[in-house]
Parts: sequence; structure tokens; C-alpha cells
Amino acid sequence: MMKNRRNKSIENLQFAFPEKSNLEIEEIARGSFQNLGITFSELFAISSLSDNELHSMIDFGDGIELIEKVNSRKKGMIFLSGHFGNWELIAYSVGVFTKLPITVIVKPQANEFVDKFLNKFRTARGNKIVSMYKAAKTIINVITNGETIALLTDQSATENKDIFVDFFNRPAATYKVVGDLALRYQIPIIMGFAIRQPNGKYKAELSELDFSDLENTYEGIYKLTVRHTKYLEDVIRRYPAQWVWMHNRWKHKPK
Repeated sequence: MMKNRRNKSIENLQFAFPEKSNLEIEEIARGSFQNLGITFSELFAISSLSDNELHSMIDFGDGIELIEKVNSRKKGMIFLSGHFGNWELIAYSVGVFTKLPITVIVKPQANEFVDKFLNKFRTARGNKIVSMYKAAKTIINVITNGETIALLTDQSATENKDIFVDFFNRPAATYKVVGDLALRYQIPIIMGFAIRQPNGKYKAELSELDFSDLENTYEGIYKLTVRHTKYLEDVIRRYPAQWVWMHNRWKHKPK
């Protein structure tokens, strides 16, 4: 299994960075596996940290103020991230620091033990979770109540119901629900990433994604999907070893 994952990482990196040498590709792939290991090992400790200890672990800069400013519009929020840095930490810490009700859309894990462990961590300080396979009604209720949903946008979506947009030089099936919800209900989108620093701590990078120029049409949904996917790609290009290259992100092909 690990050999297959390694091979998939190398293959994905070669497509994404054709200009890089084999040695550079190998180093990024190795760093990606290390990042994954660090991320999951940290989960055993994070939920036991005090608020002050959590603050010392991740620096939000003015990110919390941004969230509070956007939340003051009373339209709810869509918080987007990817399997980058410590993605579990940023959703957890936003809930702790803002005290806002956050519903995290998750993909259930095949391993029951891992699934229970992750969900226990995710809900330890007030965040709620809902399976992505049963999320439609919950998402609408959360949004219409002016609350926040959080989800990762870099998992492979369906090949028939979703949208193919370019992601690292290849078309990738990408969930259209973000663009659909944002444009239909005019919900602000915040992109957020926990970037691991050389000292082992994290810097949170948050930004509101502007889509004021787009209309609630299929073209608008497509353009917004391209926009938030491009934002994620730009972050990954800056820190390529902090993304999960072993994931089969491009398994579906456009017809």
C-alpha cells in the first residue's frame, strides 16, 4: 500500500512540476509523507491543550478579526481549506478562538477506529460534524441560520454531477456545491490554511475570496470553482511538501 502511495505521489508531482528534477520530486514526496505523519501525531495532543497553549501553537495574525468582521454581516460563512499543513488544526482552532458554531463537512474514513478518533477530536471543543454523504439538508439549515460550514475542497468529486477545472495542469473533478451555495445565498467565503513553520509551529493564512463580479448561473459557479481551486493551488505551490500528493486527486477523467 505504501509503495503504491509513494508511486502515486511521484506521478502526481511529475505532472504538477514538470520543470523539477527527479531529486526535487523525491524530496517533496518525502516531505509530504512526513507532513501527514506529523499532522496525525499532533492530533493526540491538540485537544488537551489550553487556549493559551493553542494560541502559542498557531498564530492567526489578524485572521480572527477577519472572521469576526465577515460574520458581522449575518450571512453565514463558508470556510474552505485543503489537505494542507495541519488542516484539522485550523478548523479546530477557529472554533475555539471565535466561539462560532461551525459545522464541518467530513468524508467518513473506511477505518472505523480512525473515523471515531478523528470525529472525537473534531467535536472536542464545540464544532459539529456531518458526513458529506448526508450533508445537503444540514448545509441548507446551517446556512439559512447564518452559521458557518467548513469543508475541504481538494478531494476528488463525482465525474457526472460536479465540475472539472484545471488543478496543477490537469482537469480535476471538483465539488460545485461551494460555488452553488455562495452565489445562490450570497455567502462569504474565507480560504484558510495552517502553514507549518520551521520551528514546528503554525501560521494561519486567511483571506476572503471575492466573487462580487459573478452571477448565480452555471458560468458563475464554474468561474468561482476555478477561482477557489486556483487559490488552493497557489498556496500549495509555495509549500508543496505540505500537501497530500499521495491522494488520487485526478482519478476521474472528463468525458
